Amino acid sequence: MTFNFSEITSILSRSFKLSLKWTVWKFFLSSVGSVGGTLLIGEKFLGLKFQTSLIFGVVLLLFIFLVRWGLIFVKESLKYFHEVYTNSIYGNAIILLNECSASLNEYRKKNTHDDTEFLKAMILLCNNLKIIFTDIVKDECAVSIKVPIASEWNNETLVMNLVRDSEHSSRDTIAYTETKHTLLGNTAFTFCLNKVSSNNTSKAYVNNSVNNSRNYDNTSMALHTDQILPYNSELVFPIVPTNLDHQKHNCVGFICIDSIKENAFDTKYEIEIVKGVADAIYDIIKARNQFKLSEHGEKQQA
Repeated sequence: MTFNFSEITSILSRSFKLSLKWTVWKFFLSSVGSVGGTLLIGEKFLGLKFQTSLIFGVVLLLFIFLVRWGLIFVKESLKYFHEVYTNSIYGNAIILLNECSASLNEYRKKNTHDDTEFLKAMILLCNNLKIIFTDIVKDECAVSIKVPIASEWNNETLVMNLVRDSEHSSRDTIAYTETKHTLLGNTAFTFCLNKVSSNNTSKAYVNNSVNNSRNYDNTSMALHTDQILPYNSELVFPIVPTNLDHQKHNCVGFICIDSIKENAFDTKYEIEIVKGVADAIYDIIKARNQFKLSEHGEKQQA
């Protein structure tokens, strides 16, 4: 991090002004008598000579002022560095999301359903989201995109993992792929879909302690020892347009972000980031799902 010396000077100046605005100074300096009493504290209570007491009083007031100035400077500096750090996180997020947007637009312009190109764009998206959320949460995060294996949603609809970030692709074990991940078997998915159906503005599912939650279902639990998931916090958002008519809703999947950290997702910005991504990839995922379903139907008829 580079230091902005102009800003540091500004903080010093602001701290100096705030140090002067203190109720206690009114007690010490509100009148000639108060000033005199303060300067003669050494004579009255410490038995110092008059001249020594004056010096002691001045030094005492200066010491109190400098301590207060220093404390305020530390406080204002922490606020400044926190703001710089926060801005750097979200500034980096903008850069990474712009990179994803360019990749998605390139795929969209080709107007094909090439698996390699599609997966390349989706993996980049998951990888960049992983970086963004790991920075925000300050702990390890994983990102995946789930889609239905059906044209219509119902409780028995199977949900498959479409893509993950590269660092967590090992989660797609044989046992995981052979497990029937149903809509009803996953609390996060049913929650989000119900919110979409009712046109609720708050569509995100956030659980900051999944392994300690009652009435929480996840079809992946059975794949882990003692049904303990490898993460503690979860943020799931349905892939739908931001401006959605609930009468014509068509949720085409879910963006899933998890973290090993408890209480990881606690700001509105995290949800807004995922909301924007869901809106950006909705048409791509929808077209992809329709193509794969029609392709699957043609193979069955052949």
